[in-house]
Amino acid sequence: MIPIKLALRNFMCYRENVPPLSFDGIHVACLCGDNGNGKSALLDAMTWALWGEARGVERKNSDNLVHLGQREMKVEFEFLAGPNRYRVLRGWTKSSPTRRGGGHLELQLATEAGFKPITGNTMDETQQKITEILRMDYDTFINSAFLLQGRADEFTVNSPSKRKEILADILGLSFYDELEERARNYARERERDKKELESDIKDIDDELVHREEYEIQLRGVMEAIGELERESEKQEGRVNALQKQKNELDLKREQLAEVDRRIVQAEGELSYLMSQVSNQRRRVEEYEKVIAERMAIRGGFHQLLEVKRENEELNNKLRALLNINERKARLQQLVEKAKGELVAEKRIGGSKIEQLEPKVNMLARFEEELTEARGRLDEVVGWEEELLKKRRLSQELSSQISLLESRGAQLEEEIKTLEEKLDLLSQEEARCPLCETELGVEGRDRIVAKYEGERRVKADAYQANRQEIDRGRKEHRSLEGEVINLEGRIKRERAAGEGRVVTLESKIAEARQAKLEIAEERVRLSEVEERLAKGEFALSEQEELREVLNQLEELAYHPERHREVQHRLAELEGYEELHRRLEEAESLIWRERESLAQAERAASTKQRDLWEDVQRREALSMELAALPELLSSLSSAQQVLEELLQRQRNGRDRLVELQTRLEHLASRERIRAEKEEALLQASREKGIYEELAAAFGKKGIQALIIETVLPEIEEEANRLLSRMTDNRMHIKMEPQRAYKTRKGEEETLDINISDELGTRCYEMYSGGEAFRINFALRIALSKLLARRAGAPLPTLIIDEGFGTQDTGGREKLVEAINSIQDDFEKILVITHIEELRDAFPVRIEVTKTAEGSMIEVS
Repeated sequence: MIPIKLALRNFMCYRENVPPLSFDGIHVACLCGDNGNGKSALLDAMTWALWGEARGVERKNSDNLVHLGQREMKVEFEFLAGPNRYRVLRGWTKSSPTRRGGGHLELQLATEAGFKPITGNTMDETQQKITEILRMDYDTFINSAFLLQGRADEFTVNSPSKRKEILADILGLSFYDELEERARNYARERERDKKELESDIKDIDDELVHREEYEIQLRGVMEAIGELERESEKQEGRVNALQKQKNELDLKREQLAEVDRRIVQAEGELSYLMSQVSNQRRRVEEYEKVIAERMAIRGGFHQLLEVKRENEELNNKLRALLNINERKARLQQLVEKAKGELVAEKRIGGSKIEQLEPKVNMLARFEEELTEARGRLDEVVGWEEELLKKRRLSQELSSQISLLESRGAQLEEEIKTLEEKLDLLSQEEARCPLCETELGVEGRDRIVAKYEGERRVKADAYQANRQEIDRGRKEHRSLEGEVINLEGRIKRERAAGEGRVVTLESKIAEARQAKLEIAEERVRLSEVEERLAKGEFALSEQEELREVLNQLEELAYHPERHREVQHRLAELEGYEELHRRLEEAESLIWRERESLAQAERAASTKQRDLWEDVQRREALSMELAALPELLSSLSSAQQVLEELLQRQRNGRDRLVELQTRLEHLASRERIRAEKEEALLQASREKGIYEELAAAFGKKGIQALIIETVLPEIEEEANRLLSRMTDNRMHIKMEPQRAYKTRKGEEETLDINISDELGTRCYEMYSGGEAFRINFALRIALSKLLARRAGAPLPTLIIDEGFGTQDTGGREKLVEAINSIQDDFEKILVITHIEELRDAFPVRIEVTKTAEGSMIEVS
């Protein structure tokens, strides 16, 4: 990962006004500034943008990184990884009582058309993409490319017994500890499986002991079931014979029920036929009686037709009379309505005139009041001119007071200056305040008297000025009170006067309009009265009404004759029914006589069928007398058969139970074979996992890896240390064999350094020499970790103090850094030491201002 550009907003000590930091053209640079200015915060911004982590901050909560007093922050970081250029944008918003906070993350890839988003569906998915692009996580980065402040000696300062553990942590060998523990857990699980399988096999063997007993019981049950089946077949034959006899009697009982039903039906049909014969005979007699009165019925029916014709003519005239009367009433109503409308219009006009006359009578009074109101407004204009004069006078007083206050401040300053000069003259061997020459006693007294006289004059002038200011302020306050009172009075009078003028003008306009409306209304009222007097309303309706009255006279309808005809019609209306019955009798008498003869023949036939069914019922009843005894025998036989069948079912249930048990034992025997195989497999797997646990342990792969990497670390560290010490110091890392302690076996890793005085352990060297050793080892470890992670190490960031080095040691460190610059694309060194700022070709200066920390590249 090679940084290209970093942009911050509200991140830690940086605010929104920080310009982006570009790394283009930078190979080796010094990131300098006083402690607390925000140098390390820039590197925290890089790690937070890439992994969401920074020193001392939880990944899921970045509230502590937001600038104090702000709610949100954002970091934009561009970098190269391989041939591609990427941009990461990460932001964070703090939670509030009404809004939930959280972060967002975007990943973009540079193309010819600009940056294209390649963000995942979730933040975790996007973070995984970034880690895959960089081929390292946060922990690998800070242990390789990023030498964090205070951690360069984390490996060397610990005891020899602890160094090997730290080296294992740096190399990530805890992964093998996890594998060892997982292998041991799997071995313990297989041991538990073995015990469970052995217990299951024992339980199965306990069940298989009963197999022979179940087989003997099965043979006995099968023999008993065979005997029961033979007895059941014999009893079933007896039951079937009795059931056949019962079925025959049941059929005869059904026949008896059918005969009973036919007898009941025949009796009902015979009764119906006899009733039909009686009705037919009565209709024939009625027809013969009507035919006997044929002449009288026809004469009465002829008179009825004549009376009906005359009644129809009178009904037509009555309908015409009703229509004419209805039209007459409608026309009279329309004429009265038109007259009523004119009367109402006359009444409304008079009422309107009465309402408008009071307004017209008030017109002269309103005009006089308007003149008075406008006069009051003219007085208010005079008050406004007086107010303007008082305001100008108040402003003049305010200006005078300001001048007096300025003069008072000047006098006060001059008095203070004179007092300071007098204080200087009161000292022994006083000198002239102007020329700095020594003054004698006489000269000093003369100058003191002169300054004291000037101070008294200025003090008197200051007091007089203060009195003048007090008088001016008092007069100004009085004048301001008058202005306020006058302003209030003007506002009140103007508002009241203008409102009164508007109201009166509105009333005058209403009165003048009312005067015009009264004149118009009186003209319209006289026209209405004239129309009423002449009857000039609903003229077409009045003409039509006269025509209707003429039609009533021409109709000649006589109600008395109509009532006589209706009375005669009521007397003759019975002949219409008699005439209808006569015609019916003449047409149907012969058909009714034939129907009577047919009904009498059908009744005779039905009576004969009924006698035959009664005889059949008596014969069937005698045959069914043996049915109760047969039912009793059948029930006893069925009960014996059911007992045999139940014993047979119980035997079969027992047979199934024994067969199921034997099948279960066979299944359990197969399961036993499977469990024996599983037991052998568990034993084999337990041995394999125990071997893996030993291989993954500290004496296995971990020890092999440490022994492999130690020569690489020594070679790289010695290469750097030789540059920093003129080939004077060399490192030797020697792992020792395990020794027993109270905590168990422990291994050690000694760091021995040889120089011109011989070979000594790391703890024997001074701060400056120890720092060089730490630095060399730390760079070596960084390169090793990068190689093991499969990621190149093009960038090195050194956030480490150089305060323990003397001038020569610092020069050697700078030379060492410069000597490894060809191994890295970019090297950033963070320091607050002034002498080191100019030791590098590029300097990134971090300063703190009231608006937050700022960055400047030079």
